[in-house]
Amino acid sequence: MAELFLQDIGANVVARPHADIGYDFVVGFPNASGGIDFGAIEVKSTEHPVVDSFPLGARWCKLLAHTNVPTLLLVADVKRNRMYYGEVWPKQLRKHRGSGTIQVQVMEVDDASKKRIRQHLSRTPDGTSS
Repeated sequence: MAELFLQDIGANVVARPHADIGYDFVVGFPNASGGIDFGAIEVKSTEHPVVDSFPLGARWCKLLAHTNVPTLLLVADVKRNRMYYGEVWPKQLRKHRGSGTIQVQVMEVDDASKKRIRQHLSRTPDGTSS
């Protein structure tokens, strides 16, 4: 479900890392300069209704707080066949000092949000367009 979604939003690279690097997918999008902008994807699935946030464990938060790639959380509601997303920037997570979980704000994917998701993954770590 997630892999098809990533292809649908225009990723020309959708790769599953061979080693445990903390992400489920690495994606690439062509940029205006002829290069490729990369991003990381973490996928979670649930059978419970998804509200406005989704919990992430401390291990994943620590990893993301010290990385330099834009990251997207995809949450698949497998019972209702719905997809949700949360934009994650490392600098947001550096403020988190707890050892438990943090709540990442998520929104349901619709046609309008697909463009926003692609823009998030096609930006440099400081948030500027490439």
